[in-house]
Amino acid sequence: MNQPQTMKTTVTKRKVNWIPLPDPVREEEVKLELTWSADERTRAAVERQAALMGFATLTAYLHQALASVIAGNEADTFVFDDGRLVHGCDLRH
Repeated sequence: MNQPQTMKTTVTKRKVNWIPLPDPVREEEVKLELTWSADERTRAAVERQAALMGFATLTAYLHQALASVIAGNEADTFVFDDGRLVHGCDLRH
């Protein structure tokens, strides 16, 4: 019977300084002009969600959804002292 192979790894700890993303965009600051298309099933899902949330148009719903995601990601983005951008969840690993 074969034994599973194990791989030995080493982790090198390195101290880095990081700061929140300077001047992240907030949801109300996101400016988008959307042109979009979708297959029938996806469009039906967008229509359901837009109606459920009370949006007058599908584009208004998509704009708000994208603005929310962009702003949320910006709020959780950090810059290491070497210039790398990192999402906050990556810092927990």
